[in-house]
Amino acid sequence: MKCEDFKKHIADLCDKSIDETIKADCMQHIEECASCRAYYEEFMHSVDLLTPKHAPQSHRGKRQATQRRLLQVAAAILVFLAGVGVGLSNLFSTQAEASPSITEVFDQCIRHSREANGFSMRAYVRTTPQENFAFIDPEASPLQVHVALLRQGGSTIWRIEKEGGRTIVSDGSRQYMWDNTGTGVCGSLQAHFAEGFALFLQPESILEKLNDAMLAKDMTTHMTVFQSDSIIIVEASTTAGHLAGFFSPASRDKDLPCTARCVFRQQDYRLKEMEIRCTHDGKETVVFQTSAIRYDAPLSVSAVTQRPGAGQIKWLRADGPRVADAERLGKLQKETATEAARRILEALIAGQPHEEALYYYAASLPSLTKEMKNCRVSEAYEATTNKDYAGTTVHYKLHRPDGTVEQRHIALRRDNPQKIWMVDGGL
Repeated sequence: MKCEDFKKHIADLCDKSIDETIKADCMQHIEECASCRAYYEEFMHSVDLLTPKHAPQSHRGKRQATQRRLLQVAAAILVFLAGVGVGLSNLFSTQAEASPSITEVFDQCIRHSREANGFSMRAYVRTTPQENFAFIDPEASPLQVHVALLRQGGSTIWRIEKEGGRTIVSDGSRQYMWDNTGTGVCGSLQAHFAEGFALFLQPESILEKLNDAMLAKDMTTHMTVFQSDSIIIVEASTTAGHLAGFFSPASRDKDLPCTARCVFRQQDYRLKEMEIRCTHDGKETVVFQTSAIRYDAPLSVSAVTQRPGAGQIKWLRADGPRVADAERLGKLQKETATEAARRILEALIAGQPHEEALYYYAASLPSLTKEMKNCRVSEAYEATTNKDYAGTTVHYKLHRPDGTVEQRHIALRRDNPQKIWMVDGGL
């Protein structure tokens, strides 16, 4: 069930004659959709406010018709007031209080988040398990991601873990990234393994982006605020340009329509839930949705920093390999990203991968060469860059032996000591 379908049936949920299939679909939807769950809770609160507490016992048919009309009125008022950003609890409150501005809500949440000693979150993100942490991909399947952050003794340690895939740990002095292939990479705190996913370590960073857009009076960002006795909901209709760093190179269009919905607790302004939706190829998709957020979570240093023991994984240095042949090194340094992409892919297809370019894929080379055998690459486009990604992306078409053609991309970067192009993602 889609969100718009749920809202069409919300008044029917209070009707005993509702079709049981529709009711079951609605209940299933609000279990999965945080925004519609909050919408439903607010609607039921409004129904309670509008329903007479002492109804006459006679004229049963008229009483049911009246109740039905009240439910429809409640639904209409809820939709209208949510659209203009006025909370129903304020409308019916016996004691008028000024509603907090969006800026005030954001400022309070950001302050409280930064004051928390520990933070943990589970979220469902459209991304791939074995790829880097650079992007969200609207076309990928939802994947559970666990985040934990602990501030202790002036240091910040954290962990980002993709279910069945890559994990990153920062112990306050070094970073470690590994997957289930038996290979890992370690580097300094400047290695920036988390890339775009670093925003998830401190959700207030997303709020700062949205608040900055609003304060700048950017016409592409529109916000509404809606509050009840227990929660405050801020919804921002914006574009991918204001959520830079989230989306994959294939969909990284700055004009991509996005909606960020943040639910805060009224009592302390801390973030309770967050959801980000985007419209991609004419379809609205939830690309990020939290399932649990905890502040001052009881985390231990050992649990957050735990990583594979000695002998379980081969650790590589983040600054990459070194090419000893001076002549070959000179040629590699003069390549464009597109030239490097063609060279690397064609060598992989030929079964003779250039290992310095695929340094971070050392454990995957046998399976990669097997997968690419007898394939062909065409239409390697000009490289594209984005300010939120240290590398470059080259799109191409992969022709498989069975005749199928895939539109793919390869991510390259050369911020290594020798300044040569190395594969950073896409394979």
